[in-house]
Amino acid sequence: MDSTASNVAEKEKIKAKLIELMEQNNIAYSLLECCGEDRLCVDFSGKENDCKRHFCKSGFIVQTGTNTVRKIYPHEILYIAIENRKSVLYLTDTEIKTNYSLEYWKRNLDEKIFVQPHSSYIVNLSYVSELTKDIVKVSSGKKEYRVYTSQRKIGAFRKALLTFDKYK
Repeated sequence: MDSTASNVAEKEKIKAKLIELMEQNNIAYSLLECCGEDRLCVDFSGKENDCKRHFCKSGFIVQTGTNTVRKIYPHEILYIAIENRKSVLYLTDTEIKTNYSLEYWKRNLDEKIFVQPHSSYIVNLSYVSELTKDIVKVSSGKKEYRVYTSQRKIGAFRKALLTFDKYK
């Protein structure tokens, strides 16, 4: 058996074992090929959703310094802020300054999960712990951030938050 056939057989065994475990434990799931890439995406909602909603698909390569590049995934992003003409990604484990505009992030992130409470911020609704008329509290573990809201955007943000279902 050649190397390619061996890899395919091994992947099929892993997939079968994963399906068996999910079904034994009555876990709702969907297995999807991840945007044609050579890996699977597991969606625990049990619903077939568009590929943009699957976090493993949509990693971004960002330059974090003059010689440093890092791949980040949407589920790592707590919020994005514009500071000194650069977008700063506040991640679950660090902060990264990039040269991308806020418009770039708005185009490339799922608008049902990433919403603007202010023209200088995009917030991942999965991490919102509190909302007032002036502030959005974003929390992950022991980290807590305060993001400003604007009167013009707070209504749409509140509506998005109230209808947000992170398990969809």
